[in-house]
Amino acid sequence: MTAGPKPSGPLWPKIKRGLAMKCPSCGDAKLFRAFLKPVEHCPSCGVNWGDVRADDGPAWASMLVAGHLTAPVFHWVVFKTDIPGWASITGLSLLLVLLCLAVLQPIKGLFMAIIWDKGAPTSG
Repeated sequence: MTAGPKPSGPLWPKIKRGLAMKCPSCGDAKLFRAFLKPVEHCPSCGVNWGDVRADDGPAWASMLVAGHLTAPVFHWVVFKTDIPGWASITGLSLLLVLLCLAVLQPIKGLFMAIIWDKGAPTSG
């Protein structure tokens, strides 16, 4: 069972806080203690974030976002330039990996905020 305050109020402020990698409940403390490891408990409001599991959802969503952002670049590189194949594959692969890593943590915060707000089952 999640300790601390129960979710109340509209979802959008919680989503904004999660995307900002802050506690979706209070917005005062960091949500992560490491790149993808959530804090066990929020030091400000006491919500137990260690039990809220986003599993593979954030990885899937980050690949989806990165793929959609890279599609126009891929089209331009392949069809509008004379860049050699090896260079375009290397560059686009690097771009995709960097975009995935850039959006992964905010998307995990988003997923955790929604899971917590909706009262989805947690681990434990």
